[in-house]
Amino acid sequence: MKRTNETLPAVEKKGNVVEMAMADTSQFVTFYYDKHFFGLPIDDVIEINRTLDVTPVPMAPEYVSGVVNLRGQILTAIDLATRIGLSCKNIEKKNEKKEYNNVIMGNREEPISLLVERIGDVMSIPTEKIEPPPDMIEGIDLKYVGQVCKLDSKLLIILNSKTIENTEKKKKNAG
Repeated sequence: MKRTNETLPAVEKKGNVVEMAMADTSQFVTFYYDKHFFGLPIDDVIEINRTLDVTPVPMAPEYVSGVVNLRGQILTAIDLATRIGLSCKNIEKKNEKKEYNNVIMGNREEPISLLVERIGDVMSIPTEKIEPPPDMIEGIDLKYVGQVCKLDSKLLIILNSKTIENTEKKKKNAG
């Protein structure tokens, strides 16, 4: 009887190291905003950049921090917290200039930059651990949450990149 990766994890022994390859995993780029731990599917992320200069745009929606120049391409810089309705004590300090990291996401023709506080790791998570979001997550608009994953010490909130992108495009087209 032949075993495949589809039904059982493959175990490979290399010296003293045992490697397990899970057949059905999803990868996520992770990042933090305040106490929340977020992820985006790796296929939806184009790149991650440290701080880029954000140029404010007059009369832009509240969640648009401005635009950034990424190697000659002008991208809309979205304040993640404001965009998803995250209510944190630290967010109220709008006049305070903070250094944010940029998660460049979306399609390559019209990407957007999500401004996040801190970059995490790329995580591979078995798909059976990924669940639909609960009815409520403290201080977050659930329409931007695609799924969640309970980790040992925290909850990974997997954002719905399509909703972030589609809402962004609708706002652009409406204006």
